[in-house]
Order: sequence, then structure tokens, then C-alpha cells
Amino acid sequence: MPLRLLRIRGEVIWLRVADMVNGIRMGHLALHRRLIGILREQKRHWKGAYVQGYFYQGLEDIGIYGVKPTRHRFRQYQVDDLLKGAEVLDIGSNSGFVAIYCAKLAKCVVGVELNPYLNRIAYDTAAYIGVKNAKFVEADFESYVSDKQFDVVLSLSNHHTIDGNLDMGFERHVARVAELLRDDGVMLFESHNVFGPGKGGVGDDGDMERKMQIIAKYFRVERYRMVRKFMNYGDIDKLFVVARKSAQPKPISFNLEMARRNYEWTQL
Repeated sequence: MPLRLLRIRGEVIWLRVADMVNGIRMGHLALHRRLIGILREQKRHWKGAYVQGYFYQGLEDIGIYGVKPTRHRFRQYQVDDLLKGAEVLDIGSNSGFVAIYCAKLAKCVVGVELNPYLNRIAYDTAAYIGVKNAKFVEADFESYVSDKQFDVVLSLSNHHTIDGNLDMGFERHVARVAELLRDDGVMLFESHNVFGPGKGGVGDDGDMERKMQIIAKYFRVERYRMVRKFMNYGDIDKLFVVARKSAQPKPISFNLEMARRNYEWTQL
């Protein structure tokens, strides 16, 4: 087995142990056991489970950090003010932990997730915490139908999925986000791997200069920055973009080589 995979496996084992200790310490062990039971079902019956069948998202409030702890992410995103009182759509909501975090600030949140096992985790966790303004729809983003528009749409590394369940093309994805947003609504976008070669492979956003110009056809990019990973080997730093739907979008100046080195906000 390659050294990097061994390191990732070691980190996942460390996460499992640390989260179990957190569950005992915080009094959430019964919940952990129930959710991990669902993950085990997923591993048996669902193709393409992330991070060796463990939690991809984390929710520190219940002592689960996962590969991407939600508070760790949102401290860097700095968008809580945009979520307050908003109607929010979360594309590819995974285990629902990001949606649950947003629901504590927002008027309501809809998570769209194709994987039924992850939706069960989302509903169980929301009920356990007492979050009542989040719902989860079993669908992929391409087929999702809504009778309303939203104030904020989260597209966090979901313009195509690593498990191969969704790849509708980048421009179709961005245009669909714009359709689902109200006038002046906001897309919160996180990339895949901006350090990739940019040749269109799975998880390759090394062509982000081209993709930023596509975003600028539908949105006014307000700011962007790199955000740091939580795990050493099981994740990568990513580009985070705040973009507002605009009736008069225009091309932007964006240099990926410079953006990769910038962990402070670039304001436009």
C-alpha cells in the first residue's frame, strides 16, 4: 500500500479514537454508536463511501470532527452574517452537519443529498440536537426541483463529486445555482484541488482561472481566499469564493498561481 494511503488510514483511525473519547466526554456516545451503525450500513450497500466509510463532515457540537470539522471551516469562511435569517440551500449536504450548523443561524435550510444513509444521519442528528428548520431531500443536484428560490446556496466542493455520482459540467452547475438564487442572492463556493494539472480529471480544479470566468458570467465575485485543511494527509487546502448573483456580471482578473498562496481575503 502506498505511504500516503497508509498515512490517511492512520489519520482516520486517530479520528475514530478521538471522536469516541469526545462522545464519552460530552455524553453523546449513544448518538455516535447509532450514526456509526448507519455508516456501516452505507459501507456495505452504497458505492463510493468517502474516507474509508467514516465521517467526511464533522460537527464539533456532538464531538464528531470527521475529515472536515464544520466550525473549523466556517471560522475561515467568515460568512455567518450572510446566513442569518436566510433561506439556504446546501448542495450535496453529505451527513447534514454543515446544514445543521447553518440552520442555527438561518431561517431554514434545505440539504440536497443523493445518499440515503447520509440523509438518515442528518435527520437523526438534527432531531437529537433539536434543529427543526432543516430538511433533507434525497436527490442529486441535477434532478433537484424546487418551487422557490433561496438567499444563499452552498456549493462546497460539489460542482462534481469524487464518488462519481454527479458531474453535470461546471457551467451547467453554476447556471443552475444562479437559477435557484433570488436576485442579489449569494453563492458560497469551495473548490476541489486547485493544485491539480487542470486537465479535467476527477477533483481537478487546476483550471480555476477558466472556471472563475464562468462564475463571473452569472455572479459578481466579492471576495476569495484559500482555506486550510484539517487533516494532514486526508484533505487539501481549497479556494473559497463568495459571489453574488448579478444582472450585470463582468469578467474578473484572477491569477490562480497568486490565489493559491493567498490565505487572506482578496476583495473585489
